[in-house]
Amino acid sequence: MSQINIRINKQTDQLFQYLANKRKIAKATLVKELLLENLKEKILKQLLDEYEKGEIQLKTIGKLLEIPPHELFKIVSENHIEPPITDEIDEYTQQVTDKLIEKLKIEN
Repeated sequence: MSQINIRINKQTDQLFQYLANKRKIAKATLVKELLLENLKEKILKQLLDEYEKGEIQLKTIGKLLEIPPHELFKIVSENHIEPPITDEIDEYTQQVTDKLIEKLKIEN
């Protein structure tokens, strides 16, 4: 685990201390929670854009942001994000799907 030190102004420090006291947790714990919550919100969009361009794997996004696969698939689906596959692969998977459907029809 690594540590990051930052400088904040007095008002921000007072705000963090107030919120930490209300929640009955350490100020460092509060700041860490706020940072991680906002990081996911802000960074997820960027990482999903990179995924759509084929620059990062979905599995990597899940690991980096600690999002379970089923939640990540739901986010991808809800945001209509296309997987980064070539037309050739898309056509091939369609052919395989069609063959499987035909095979299932014959067996039933």
